[in-house]
Amino acid sequence: MKIICLKTNPTIYSGNSFLLLGSWSTLDDVNAVVDTGSDDYIIKEIETIYTGVGKVPVNKVILTHNHFDHMGGATHLKKKYNCTVYAKIFTDHIVDEILQDEAEIRLADKIFTVIYTPGHSTDSLCLYCKEEQILFSGDTTLQIRDETATYTKGFVGTLKRLSALSIKTIYPGHGKPIHEFAEEMIHDSLAIVLNCKVI
Repeated sequence: MKIICLKTNPTIYSGNSFLLLGSWSTLDDVNAVVDTGSDDYIIKEIETIYTGVGKVPVNKVILTHNHFDHMGGATHLKKKYNCTVYAKIFTDHIVDEILQDEAEIRLADKIFTVIYTPGHSTDSLCLYCKEEQILFSGDTTLQIRDETATYTKGFVGTLKRLSALSIKTIYPGHGKPIHEFAEEMIHDSLAIVLNCKVI
């Protein structure tokens, strides 16, 4: 699988956007975008990338949650590529299909598991590829340093679920991908949260 970190609009606040392609760009591969940024900025770059002969550049769009900096470009991608948009909840005629917790979905040439991760928002989700040990985390907070904060039971449950996974690389909604000590970071965060007030 090839993961391309797309450039998002530098003039407005925007989350990360990722293009997922199969290693060999075969007809069976599902070209996918995880989060779209705030507008149509990523389309220009997608148009310059080889996505396979006779293939639509984007078949599926997965939204990690419904905040504008992650889904603002979804309508533009639908109009350009007639792709299917997936998310945890329906949003303003943008989302075509709902992703249930623990559902499996094919992206590029791999299978990903949907993990419902409430905390940042009520509809937040992560995407996990067991084979590649990759996690797309959206805005789910995975690095906790505040030992005096208060956390919800739902967020504690999220960290417990993620800490049980084998993760080599995290692709977050903001900032650079985490290629080292990803599992250790989640375990350390869980340890801190468990010593804090939980409501």
